[in-house]
Amino acid sequence: DLITFHDYDLGVAFAKANQKPVMLDFTGKTCVNCRKMEEQVWVEPGIFELLDNEVVLISLYVDDRTELPKDEQYESAFSGNTIKTYGQKWLEYQQTRYNTNAQPLYVIQDLEGNDLNEAVGYTPDAAEYQEWLESGIDKFKK
Repeated sequence: DLITFHDYDLGVAFAKANQKPVMLDFTGKTCVNCRKMEEQVWVEPGIFELLDNEVVLISLYVDDRTELPKDEQYESAFSGNTIKTYGQKWLEYQQTRYNTNAQPLYVIQDLEGNDLNEAVGYTPDAAEYQEWLESGIDKFKK
């Protein structure tokens, strides 16, 4: 099984300690295409090795109903809603930063949170997905 962080800050700290790029995985518990990617694309030998060894995977569930600590809840300038759960926080981050609310959405970032390549969504073609992964990892290494 892949080591996956569900806490953004812990994942980034681990990435910094290990000098690896971060791969954000905006996902949902009920996201059918997310499961298809995990079960049909991520398991491909070349892709699994990259995810397992070359990136720090942080899965952000946009439907996570776990309540944020009171001091982290806030009024959204973006939506006008009160952001009370981790899922709402990650969905708003995805919407404000990437202008989409569709899952899955994958992003490869450097250790400062800068995107290394274009974010991609559902990519059932394993070769295409592996090429995308490698392009982000290669940019990180330069």
